[in-house]
Amino acid sequence: MSAMNAVAAIQPSNADVHAISVPARTFTGDFWFTHRAHDRLWFAIGDVAGKGLPAALVMAMIQEELEHRIASCARTACDPAVTMERLHAFLRPLLPRNRFATAVIGTLRDDGTLTIVNAGHCPPLLVREDGRIAAIPSTGPVVGVLPNPQWQTSTLALAPGEMLLLYTDGVTEATCCDDDEEFGRHGIEQVLRGSSRSSARAVAASILDAVRRHEGNERGDDLTLMAIMKA
Repeated sequence: MSAMNAVAAIQPSNADVHAISVPARTFTGDFWFTHRAHDRLWFAIGDVAGKGLPAALVMAMIQEELEHRIASCARTACDPAVTMERLHAFLRPLLPRNRFATAVIGTLRDDGTLTIVNAGHCPPLLVREDGRIAAIPSTGPVVGVLPNPQWQTSTLALAPGEMLLLYTDGVTEATCCDDDEEFGRHGIEQVLRGSSRSSARAVAASILDAVRRHEGNERGDDLTLMAIMKA
C-alpha cells in the first residue's frame, strides 16, 4: 500500500463507520477491513511489527487473507476467534522469526451484539451513551508466533449512539516534538470526552487532528483509526 492517506466511510445498515489510515513512509504495515454480510458488519484492524517495505509485504498478505477468511466465515457465521486462528495458521509458516502482527477481528450485529477477539493489539475503546469509556483488553497472543495459540471472544452490546473505536499504536505512541511525551490512550480519551460524537467521521477526524497537533510535523509510525457507531 502506498503512502497516500486512506480514508473511507462505510455505511452498512446497522452502523456509521469511518476509517483513516496515514502511513509514516512510502509503505504501511497497518491494515483494516470491513465486510457486510447478512445481519452483521465484520471488521478488522491490525499492525505488522516493523516499518517500510518488509512490513508492507506482510500487511499485503494479511489483507488478502483476511478478505478471504472473513468472507468465508461470514457465510457460515463462525466465531471471529476461528477467523483469527485461520489467519495465524496461514501466516506462521510464511513469516520470518522477527515478524508478527497484532490484530482485532469482530462483528457487530444489527441488534447491537458486539463479538470481538483481540490478538495482542491496542485495546479497542467502547464509548457509552453516558460518556463512560471502557477498554477491551487482549484476549490472546499476537499472530504468527506461537505454535498452538488460542483466542477467546468477548461479547458485549452496543446501544444506538454508542461507539467502538479501534486504532493502531501509531496513535498512542505519537510523541511530542518537544519532550517525547506520548499521545497515549489518555489522549484519545480526552478527545472522546471533549469533542462532538455526532458521527464516526467527526470522532476519527478529531482524534487525527489532536495527534497531529501533539506531534507537529514528525510522523514516526503508521497510524490507523476506525470508528464504528451503532445506528
